This record gives sequence, structure tokens and C-alpha cells, in this order.
Amino acid sequence: MISASRVLTLDTTVTAADGSALATDVTVADDGQRHPVVLVRTPYGRASARAAHDAVGLARLGFAVVTQDVRGRWDSAGRFTPFRTEREDGACTVAWCATQPWSAGAVAMIGASYNGFTQWLALADRPAGLRVVAPAVAGPSIRSVAYEGGALQLGVFSSWTLGLGAIGNNLGDGVRQASIEALDTWPASIAQAEKTLTAISPEWRRWLGSGSSQEQPSSGDADGNGPWAELDASPALDGAGTDVAGYHLAGWHDLFCENTIAGYSLLAGADGRAARRQRLVVGPWSHMSMLRRTTGQLDFGVAAMGDFNGLYEEQAGFLGAGLAGGEVPHGVRVYVMGANRWLDLPTWPPPAHETAFYLAAGGRLDRPVPQESGADRYRHDPADPVPTNGGRTLHPVLPEAGPRDQRDLERRPDVLVYTGDVLSQDLTVLGTVRAHVVFESTAPVADVTVKLVDVHPDGTAMSVADSVRRVELPAGGSTEVEVTVGSTAMTFRAGHRIRVEIASSNYPRFDLCPAGDQTVHRGGRAASRIVLPAYAGTLS
Repeated sequence: MISASRVLTLDTTVTAADGSALATDVTVADDGQRHPVVLVRTPYGRASARAAHDAVGLARLGFAVVTQDVRGRWDSAGRFTPFRTEREDGACTVAWCATQPWSAGAVAMIGASYNGFTQWLALADRPAGLRVVAPAVAGPSIRSVAYEGGALQLGVFSSWTLGLGAIGNNLGDGVRQASIEALDTWPASIAQAEKTLTAISPEWRRWLGSGSSQEQPSSGDADGNGPWAELDASPALDGAGTDVAGYHLAGWHDLFCENTIAGYSLLAGADGRAARRQRLVVGPWSHMSMLRRTTGQLDFGVAAMGDFNGLYEEQAGFLGAGLAGGEVPHGVRVYVMGANRWLDLPTWPPPAHETAFYLAAGGRLDRPVPQESGADRYRHDPADPVPTNGGRTLHPVLPEAGPRDQRDLERRPDVLVYTGDVLSQDLTVLGTVRAHVVFESTAPVADVTVKLVDVHPDGTAMSVADSVRRVELPAGGSTEVEVTVGSTAMTFRAGHRIRVEIASSNYPRFDLCPAGDQTVHRGGRAASRIVLPAYAGTLS
């Protein structure tokens, strides 16, 4: 119900468990009533959070909107160490919100990216007043901020940390200016910016030393030790969805897509017992193009825009219903790229037929297993790595994230390219794409990067999904490397072709492995392949 009362913004503080004062604003109708609470906790400034979420508009809808600077940022006391105190501080703030005179006692947390991760960590403490979470482009594993497939997400981790220093902080003008200068020359500045990065985030050195060349468990992507175990909300939340409603918003080209989907699955429960309290929406967006129609070099149409697809209204309705303890919209809604339309599903992933395309001689991608075995070779040189060109990035320089034409990269001698026949009919892929690459290297540790590409009739080669797997290799032998290329919803249209690219670098998105002569075995018993989950249903 829209309130006709005037709206006030109250400037206050929440006292954390250790006595630190956390700067907090409350935007609420001046009507003497108790209101359900919407809470945003952010390192980016509570004023920006109020504007981004239209705090006044939400207050007029009947909510009390609480925005808070996390510890050590802007006007909040204490020292900022990313994610480290968000569980305790978040749970404390939820409890505070639930007991204020303007509060009806039920609290929802909302927000994207870091603001979404604060929700997962607070929820891990299971504060009694928390009824709804709405994390966008964020999931229960903090490890995914820094690592993917065992490789350091160097580009994201370094540019995000420098960005925190550049937008404003309470670390001093010197750190801010140094951050701006480092961003101006990024990524060349990464090697010289360690002092600045450590001043912004004391975790910088600690996190750099906590990676692993081995694939991490899929549940939360935590390595079980070091700094990651205490920052993984997954163990505390198995089954939490029975009483907490969750609205999970993701983008196919967002770096936290997999983590967001994992969060939905976690709260829905392994047997789907709490799925009626969970909603998953995944659009064709990157981290910085959420709810827009264009991402990368593709225009996905008006239907992709939040202003026209009803998502804003759906989210507001979800918050209201969830806070009141009522039925919430549930199920899964995904944007099928290529077809450029929304598809509603009861669960994710939907039933699919695993369809394998095999690497073959002459750069072909074949459906039957090639009987003839062979190998393709290239030299990986970390002094001249394959440059990042779109994909799931968050870089402060061009090219921007998302689907981009890969033809320039495909001309490099250190990129192997395999292309299928022209499709005679549409092929819709819904689910997680995986690759199995029989691989060897003269280096003891190597990266295997795999990219799925949609080749248009005019030859344009648009990236769809890609990832990396860092592996320790046996001396003088090959090993089958499984790469989780990524989740997607994509229709490869009739007249298009499917392409796979394999390399050993994607810089600066990922850090670099030592130089090595790489070999990819194909055909015969090797049967290197990419496996696409072909949708068993129809789009009509």
C-alpha cells in the first residue's frame, strides 16, 4: 500500500558486537506505524545505495529502508577487510532492524555484488528476523571472487580492489590517488600496485597465497581451509530455504553466474523441498549491464530490459509477500540467447540430452567420435599471453564484458580452433557446458582454457561461455582435463556453426602459468570433446 505520509531519512548508527559504530540511515514514512524492513549493507557508500534502490519509493510502498556502510568504509568505524566481518556485523544489524520502534520485526536484505555477498554471510548466522534475501550476482562462496577453476581471477580481483580505493574510503587521500593512477594504467600497473592493493585490502597477500591448482568442490567452491572456509556460507545454509525466501538474479555473462545459481540450488534444497520459497532469474547480462538490452557486442532486445520485462515489479512483490510470510513467485526464468526470449521452467537445470562434439583433424568439430587419433600443438608464452576479449570479466578498460567477436584471437598460433558443420536446425542449449580435453605440457602446471563460440553465417564468431582449469601434470604423460565451461541458455540458430577454442591463457582475466609446449590429443581413445546439454523441451 502506497503511503501518503511524508518520508524521513534518519541518520543513526548500529553498534557492532565489538563496539564499532556502523553508520546507518533509515528511510521510512513518518506515520507512526511499524513497517517491514529492507536492509542494504554496502562498501560503496550508503548514499549511493539509497539512490540505486529508490529508498524513498520503497518507503512510500510501505517499507522501512535501512542502508549501512560496512565496517571501515565511509562513515563506519573499524578496519575494512573484505568479507571478514560481514557475517557477524550483518547478523547484528538484522537483529537491530527487527527491534526498532518503526520496524514490524521482519527483515529483507537486498543488493548486488558485494552487497549480495553481505546477505549470504549474514544469513549464515541465521538471524531470527531475516525473512527474505534478494542477492543479485552473488552467491554463498566468497572464494569465487578470487578464483575460478584453480586460477586467480587476477583482472577482477585487482581492478575491484583498486576501484574500492578510487571511489572513496577512509584510508586517506594518498591511497585514493594511488588507486586512480593504477587504474589509469591497468593492467600494466598490477605488478607495481601491491603496496596500494594491500593498503586497501589487508587480505590481498593472504588471498594470493590460498589458491589451488586443483578443482574445488562445486558446493560453494571452497577449498576447506585457509581464509576460504570461514567465508563460505554453504555449510551453515543447507536447508535454510525452508524458512527464508530468496530472489536470485544472475547474468549469463556475469563472473558470479555460477555462484548465484549455486545459491539458488542451496536454498531450494538438494531434493527441491524448499523450491517454492526460491526464485531464480538469469538474463543475458554481464556484471555491469544488468537489466540492460545490450551486453558486449550483442543487442538482446527490449525484452532483456528491466523496465519492460516486469522484473522490477516482480522483485518488489516478492519482497512484500516474503516479508509477510505469504506465497512468493517461485521457479526459474531464463533468457534464451540467440532466440532472444524468456523461458519459464520449474527447476534448473531442465531435462536435457547430453550432446558431444568431438575435436577432429583439420580444425573440425564432429558429432561422431573420430576414429583417427591425432594431436594439435602450440606454445604457451606468458610473455605474450592470449588477451582477454569479453567473457565473464569486470575490467576497468576495453574490451567490455560479454559476447564479443573472437576472430582476431583465433588467428593466433597459441589458440586451437575447432568448428562444426553448418546447423540444419536450431539447437538450444540449457544447462552447464563441460569439456573433456586430453592434454599434456612440458610445464609442471598449466591452464586449459575452453571457449564456446557461436559462428554466424557472415563469419562473426561470438563468444558464448568460457572458463579455465589449472592442472598439475604428470611428467611426460597426458591427462584428461575436465573444464566446466559454464552455464548458459543459448539457441544456436540454423545456418550457424558451433566452435570451440582451446588455449592456455586468458590475460588479464586469469593469472599466468609458466611457459610450456602444449599438446591436445584428439580422436580415437582420446576423444577430446565438448558436451552440450541440448534442451529436451520446446521454446514455443
